[in-house]
Amino acid sequence: MSESAAVLLLLAQVDDAPGELLGEVMQRLAAIGAKNVQLLSSLAKKGRPGYVLLIDILAPQETEVAALLAGELGIWGYRVLHSDHKHFDIERHDTTLEVDVGGSIRAFPMRIKRILIEGELLRVKAEHDDLSHVCAALGAEGTRLSLSAIKSRVESAVGTAVPDGSIRIALDRTERMS
Repeated sequence: MSESAAVLLLLAQVDDAPGELLGEVMQRLAAIGAKNVQLLSSLAKKGRPGYVLLIDILAPQETEVAALLAGELGIWGYRVLHSDHKHFDIERHDTTLEVDVGGSIRAFPMRIKRILIEGELLRVKAEHDDLSHVCAALGAEGTRLSLSAIKSRVESAVGTAVPDGSIRIALDRTERMS
């Protein structure tokens, strides 16, 4: 695992913000470059509904994130939690997914992540947004397949190899619903 001392974990308590605003702030945090954002429901003082926002950021982003939290959510402050932050090694690969549906081949861009520890492969993950696009495109043509099914097929097709060409999967009539 590689360590990154420049990553901070911020904890912000929010006690009066609508869901739409919270969603917008989470998107803006991602756009700023937050490595991870978690929003947890809580029960605040006087029985009010509240939230706990956990944000992983790089240290130089703290001022921009703090301004966003105060300006949009009206928080009065936040906590910086000190810990050893460890990340696995992540390899990102851009490839092409070829889907053979009854002899007709469709090609889609596909991003793949390989999660490693000290060079040993732990897991392969296909990018959710790319899988969602594939499902939508195939569905529009009458081939319906669950996102979880196509995810499993793509990740199995990659296996332990680094995707250096296209990934190919075939769908037969028993796997799809028209």
